[in-house]
Amino acid sequence: EGKSEFFLVLLLQSIGDSGIFFGACILIVLVWSILCAWGSQWLHVLAESNPGGAAERWIEDIENCKNALSIVGTLFVFTLVFRFNACYDRWWESRIFWGDIISKSLELGMMNRSWIANEDLADRMSRFVILFSYASKALLRGKSLNEDGEDGPALVKRGLLTQEELDDMHNNPCWQPHYCLHVIREILVEAHSVPGGKGLTFDENNKVHGQLFRCFDNTLKNLNVLIGNCIRVRASGLPASYDAIVMMSYFFFFAIASVVWGVNVGWMAPIIIFTASFVIMFLIVMGTKLVDPFGHDMVDIPLEAFCKTVESQIYDIDQRSKSGTVRRLAKSSKPQILGHPLAWSSENKSMHRISNSLQAR
Repeated sequence: EGKSEFFLVLLLQSIGDSGIFFGACILIVLVWSILCAWGSQWLHVLAESNPGGAAERWIEDIENCKNALSIVGTLFVFTLVFRFNACYDRWWESRIFWGDIISKSLELGMMNRSWIANEDLADRMSRFVILFSYASKALLRGKSLNEDGEDGPALVKRGLLTQEELDDMHNNPCWQPHYCLHVIREILVEAHSVPGGKGLTFDENNKVHGQLFRCFDNTLKNLNVLIGNCIRVRASGLPASYDAIVMMSYFFFFAIASVVWGVNVGWMAPIIIFTASFVIMFLIVMGTKLVDPFGHDMVDIPLEAFCKTVESQIYDIDQRSKSGTVRRLAKSSKPQILGHPLAWSSENKSMHRISNSLQAR
């Protein structure tokens, strides 16, 4: 019972604010199917009372429409599947983009803590890496971080953003994710501007020093491209003709199917029509929800969870770096086996031989 209740709640939440449209479309075809079933019964009565008459010829003609109905049904299913696949592709593409945003943000956070020697600059960059994800979420929902329902005030309370920064982002006529990327680039400039190259882990005499900016810059370019791709998905919806064709096919198919099935299966036709129309309308509405995957619907991408993931992981990276554990382990940690560094036990040797033999095969 619990699973059934959960499924029904999830179903209703997925339909969301399209409930009236959803129910109206099903009700229209259901009423029509009931009328057709009643009319078919009336035709059968007339055919029995007058064999060879017009009613019997009508029944024969309707029964001969089965093949035509199959063709119409095939075309309808094609348009339905084509539209749903297009909607799902947009949703899946957006999910991939956000997965890359998370991975690139964490990559930027690790480079920051490994290569920025100035503690204040590193802390500032970590803050704006986190802010980038929240600003991206707000932009993709058509809002500013400072507006109701977004995370700006909460970020100020958590110390991730100052009120001055929030006000400047809100009053600045720009896309806020790019504002964050701009600030990060300025932080990199500040780190490279420290005299003697002391703003970075490697000083100016090290060959790696000149390559660090390129590594940072490539990651920032990737984040810029990813948020641009998300904006493209949100801004470029499906053509209106897709929806028009699908809805015309929906009513046309069930209008004909109600007549044909009413003659063949009688009062079972409304039951079949109701079941089929419910499933098909659910796919139509679900596809409509998937067109914009950045909203608050149950089927949309969980942007809040993604932003919290970035925040928590960047925080963990910062804590590992400040504790010095990672740097200490990188310098001095050695595995111990039976009290001897890098000693190979007989069991390890046998496992190594088995692994080599499997690779050879």
